[in-house]
Amino acid sequence: MTGPRLTLPAAAALLGLLPLPLGFSASGPSGEPPALRAVAPDADASVADAAARAEEAAADGHRLYYAGEPEKALKAYERSVAIDPRAGEAWLSGSVVLQDLGREARAVQWLRKAKDLSQGDVRVLTALGWAELRAGDPAAAVRELREALKGNPRELYALLGLGRALAAEGKPREALEPLAQAATLAPLVNAAHYWKAQVHEAAGDAAGAIESYKKAVINDSYFVEARYALGRAYMRADRFNEAAVQFSKILDVDPDNPRFKHLQKQVRPRVTRQLRESGTARRSPREPLRAMLPETGNIPTLRVGIGTSVMGRPLARRSLDFHCDTAFAIVDDATGRTLAAGQARQAWTIRTSSDRKARLEVYNHKGKRVVRASGKFRIRPDLERGGMTILGDIPYGRGYYWVGAGDKALRGQVEVALHPTNRKAFRLVNLVDLESYTHGLLSAEMPITSPLEALKAQSVVARSEALYMKLVTRRHRADGVDLCDEQHCQVYAGAGAESERSRMVVNATRGRVLAYKGRVAHGIYSSNCGGHTQAGHEISGWGAVDYWPGIADAPPSSRPYPRTPWELRWWLKDSPPAYCMPTSSGHVHAAHYRWSRVVGAKDLEERIHRKEKIGRLLQLLTLRRAASGHVNGLLIKGSKRQLSVRRETSIRHLMGLGSQRSALFTIETEYGKDRKPEAFVFHGAGWGHGVGMCQSGAMGRAEQGQTYVDILKAYHPGTELAYLNY
Repeated sequence: MTGPRLTLPAAAALLGLLPLPLGFSASGPSGEPPALRAVAPDADASVADAAARAEEAAADGHRLYYAGEPEKALKAYERSVAIDPRAGEAWLSGSVVLQDLGREARAVQWLRKAKDLSQGDVRVLTALGWAELRAGDPAAAVRELREALKGNPRELYALLGLGRALAAEGKPREALEPLAQAATLAPLVNAAHYWKAQVHEAAGDAAGAIESYKKAVINDSYFVEARYALGRAYMRADRFNEAAVQFSKILDVDPDNPRFKHLQKQVRPRVTRQLRESGTARRSPREPLRAMLPETGNIPTLRVGIGTSVMGRPLARRSLDFHCDTAFAIVDDATGRTLAAGQARQAWTIRTSSDRKARLEVYNHKGKRVVRASGKFRIRPDLERGGMTILGDIPYGRGYYWVGAGDKALRGQVEVALHPTNRKAFRLVNLVDLESYTHGLLSAEMPITSPLEALKAQSVVARSEALYMKLVTRRHRADGVDLCDEQHCQVYAGAGAESERSRMVVNATRGRVLAYKGRVAHGIYSSNCGGHTQAGHEISGWGAVDYWPGIADAPPSSRPYPRTPWELRWWLKDSPPAYCMPTSSGHVHAAHYRWSRVVGAKDLEERIHRKEKIGRLLQLLTLRRAASGHVNGLLIKGSKRQLSVRRETSIRHLMGLGSQRSALFTIETEYGKDRKPEAFVFHGAGWGHGVGMCQSGAMGRAEQGQTYVDILKAYHPGTELAYLNY
């Protein structure tokens, strides 16, 4: 049986003239090999020359797209299709650039050309359907998406698009069927639950909307927009207790949002039971393990700020309850003189005086003032017996949804001093040796149930980072500390985070650090790279470090990393194999690897206005991408002015009601009837900056038999394992 006639570029790919682009099949719809038409030698050479020149122009387009030059990229794709109108890869990637530029109608034209060339490729049809929808023609979108589903009834984004298109036609009940199929097919894709909830609301089904919004929030607690919608849905259903909980959690993440504060004010009078106040969730205290033998040898001592802000600055406090598990002394920092002494488990209190001159006061377990000082002092338990100090009500997670406070058990000594900017308050510093610090960090930075080799790799990079920050970067020297206890540096939970397993891991790697050319290395890491780490030199302001390259975090046999706008868009929507992807072991959360957000244009506009008054938000445009796909420059266009954002953290923090998990994302714009942005859809991957060791990837590599040395060499090539002299 003879297959259908094959059109370029698929024919050229089979002839070895150019690679087969994503979205085109080398077989007919039935899966049979296509028949090649006879080509005369001269015609063959002409076809090859045109294909090569078209491919070269398209390659220029890909490069310019990543360089943040969309208009120039578009011109390159136009050259490609002018040279060879059958250059399908250029039609596809050009359509992506056109959509980024807000030219949806022209993107539809380009995708129709690609459709004619692709022989019914499901993803081309799906992309065309979405483009029709966003160009304002839901009826045409329905036709294309139904055709895509004939080719593959399980194509997730065709189901999602069909549901959205039917809803846009005013048919919410019909829209629920494909959206429900999508949510069942891919229960961890949050956009499915979010859009399904919106259609439930349009159909007047409050209970269905609440259930779908809840699934979106449970899947990804970072999806603040879904949490906001859930709170509103609870309000409409007169479920004010649940609404207040959601608004409180949102205010933990974005305490300055005027809309959230107004809603919380509205709902509070209707709350019928006691709810937690924003920022006061209690961490259940865990009894620390019994004392370790004190560390011996010439181990470096770290100064760790305790109870710090999202940027690692010391939070001011006016009182503190504490106790020690051994006898302890209050020692003057300057002279070493003992100012007061107490016994194990006696509850003491530190306060600032109410006098005109700022002083620190210490009250013993009987309420008697035993110390009044204007200088620093230290709480020193019996260190020879492995004594610890337990501080009460220490805040953690400021600026994140898990914000709260709880007891914190610390080894070493605790320094108390008047706050540098608020003399009516004080700040806290833990003086702790490097090994005890690593014990108190390991399970706070990586789940202790993770594979042992991944935990060993984590302990080495954490120890290396702490020492590098102390000796080289000294990022908190103005605060009088080497590093803070939050994500700004490394999450340090203290002795309460120790377990027998964590002790075993840290002891097994005792004194081991990453080194580069004989010096301790900057062993940076992030939670999940999304499938490809980012080179440090590609992030604005980071600089070039030889052992911070961008690498594909996947086995060599895996699908090639995307090199075109079209491939990148689908790669972020898919869940391609990678070391850092979720597996049956459960070590990696699905939302850490792939995530989606739907952010209202008005909500994003309000958040941006707090930084710059840009007027009405008109467009978001990528200025530059790393080779890994991470956004390293973003142009925000408003009706009054435009804003260029290039800092990685600013890009993430500005692009949603909460922070985006990473800067590895694409942005798709949805328009209202006035053709102004109504919402922005983010499809993203990973969690964190993506530079250095990928923690999720380390777990995946360990599961596949790699040792911690293998893991460290993969993420930090050129480094070696060194031993500190103690």
